[in-house]
Amino acid sequence: MVHINLLPRAVLNRRRYERWYRYIFIIAVGLVALVLLLSGALWLMVQQKTDTLQSANEQVQQYRAQSDALAVFEQNTQTLQARQAAVQAALSQRVDMGKLANNISLVLPSEVWLKSITIGQESGVLVVGSTPRSTSQSMDVAYKSIAKTLVRLGELKELSSVWLSSAANTIWQEWAVQSGSAKPDPINVVGFQITGKLDKIKALLDAPAASSTTSGTSGK
Repeated sequence: MVHINLLPRAVLNRRRYERWYRYIFIIAVGLVALVLLLSGALWLMVQQKTDTLQSANEQVQQYRAQSDALAVFEQNTQTLQARQAAVQAALSQRVDMGKLANNISLVLPSEVWLKSITIGQESGVLVVGSTPRSTSQSMDVAYKSIAKTLVRLGELKELSSVWLSSAANTIWQEWAVQSGSAKPDPINVVGFQITGKLDKIKALLDAPAASSTTSGTSGK
């Protein structure tokens, strides 16, 4: 069977293209839907990343606030450690006043008697004493005892620059009082004063015991 189309060619061509319009429309709708779907997916991903970044920023702010709060304690800890180090260094250089006074009394010659020992953080050590002499004894014998005292004091590790500041003949009347004698019996002595410096004393640590005086100390 033969079909004969009597329509003009222009009409036939137009109808031929009209059949493609619906396919093009379907494809266009599909592309638009795909673009919208991809855009929605990308928007969701961006939103998730934004939320994650915001949460991370909030945590950073919290950690920064905690760090700022702990910085005060860290600074106090560093200050405390520095003070402890300074105190330990000072303690290692501190001189025991009582022990020094006892050591001085232990190294004295037996013929030397001390009237007082004065220890000061700035002034150092002042030793006031005397050694007996008799009329039959020459002057240099008493001074030998004083020289022996100087040598022994100079050997103490806590002392330096030990010097004899003064020495003179005098009469000591305190012996009779201390011995309980009713009548004073004066003793001819050479009175002397010896000074020295403290090598390791620290003013801050030894402030409560900055100056101590011991009276009536005798030799061995």
